[in-house]
Parts: sequence; C-alpha cells; structure tokens
Amino acid sequence: MIFRHLIVAVLVGLLACSPPALAGGSVVGSAGPSEKAIVRGTPLQQGTNVFSGDVIEVGPGGEGVVTFGHNAMARFAADSAVRASRDTTTIGLELLRGQITYRSTPEQPVVASFVDALVRAEGGKEAVAIVAFRHPTLVAITAERGALEVSAGRDHRSVTVPEGQTVEVALVDDSAAKADNTPPPQTPDNSNSNNKKTSGMVWTTGAVLAAGAIIGGSLALSKNQTQLTCPQKGALVSPYAFPCP
Repeated sequence: MIFRHLIVAVLVGLLACSPPALAGGSVVGSAGPSEKAIVRGTPLQQGTNVFSGDVIEVGPGGEGVVTFGHNAMARFAADSAVRASRDTTTIGLELLRGQITYRSTPEQPVVASFVDALVRAEGGKEAVAIVAFRHPTLVAITAERGALEVSAGRDHRSVTVPEGQTVEVALVDDSAAKADNTPPPQTPDNSNSNNKKTSGMVWTTGAVLAAGAIIGGSLALSKNQTQLTCPQKGALVSPYAFPCP
C-alpha cells in the first residue's frame, strides 16, 4: 500500500511540472512589465521564466519585456511573435512577425534572426537594435546604439550598420528564382543593385535612412504600444543618454 502511494505521488509530481521543465529547457530570461503578451498559452506576467524554445506572442495594443541579465533585455512590440533560445553563451531571438527592440552587452550577447539572417552587435560590444517587419517581405534593421553586423543568405554575406542608421532586407522566394532564370524587370528599387543573389534573401540598394530621423522614430517605436514612464523607456533603450524631465 505504501509503495502504491509513492507511485501516485511521483505521477502527480510529473503532471505538475511545466513542459519546459520536463524537456530540460534552459531559462532564457525573466519577464518584465508586459501587457497582452502570452507564452505557452498563459499571460506573460512579470517574473515569469521564459525557457529556450518558448514563443512570446503580443496582441494588439500590447507589449512584452524580457530581461536576460547583465543589462541585456528585449522589448516586443504589439502584434509581434518571437521565439527565444539560449546556448552556452548567447541569447537568440527569432522574429516571426512584428518588431523587437533589444540590447546586447559584452557580458550577455543577444542575436536576433529572421528567415536566414542574423543580427548581432559588431565586435561583441554593447548595442541596441531594432528589427521590424515593414511588411511580410521587407525587414528593417536599425542600429539605435552601437554598430550592428547583419549577415544573410547561404554565403552569409554581411553588412555593417553604423549607429543611428538603418538597412532594409528584402525577402525573395528562392524556389521561384531557380524555376525562372529570366532577369527581373528593372524598377526604381532594383535598377541600381549590383548584388542580386538567388538565395533566400536579397539586400535592397542603399536603403539607409538619416540618423536623426531614425533615432527620433525608434524612440517612438509604435503608436499602438503601451505607454511607459520615462525611466522605463530609458531602461529599454539607453541607460546612458535618455533624458527625463
């Protein structure tokens, strides 16, 4: 009888464990102040652990915040979905839709990805990056603080994004390119491009915006996002140069 009770106790304990715990998933970070964000089908409440493999989804008018330690963190805009992961040294954030703003530090590197592109801080230094789907086939990467290195395609071509500037990446269908070798028609968007590739991703030509416009726009981020206090905004963007009245 005692043995039977022990078996029941073990089964109850296993059922009470969360799926990430059973799978041995590592903790990626801890949720900060969030609204209308869910993970594993439940609200992303402050202090909730985010595990490797979790997808954070943010609804209309909401936002999600996750901290990773060592001053590294990420903010997910409304209508966004991000898959989080972690290896021995690096936090990975795969943008599935929407927009993320994140800070990478030398002590805790953070790398964003979408399709086959990677966005990382140049030289492993501190950087604040904004990665956003402008529409399903166009992604904009902004170096809010520090420089970024963006690599994409099978040959991992890379480009450096200086602080305060933006580069846009257009996504193309690789299978369609292989099926038809006819050169695409010349348009204002591609007539000056000398770097077309039949890979999963193609760089747009000279899509770099003025630094002043980028910094002003990125601080505003999205009109649909929850309004934060000035100190909260400063913590999410730059702890060194974000004046509060």
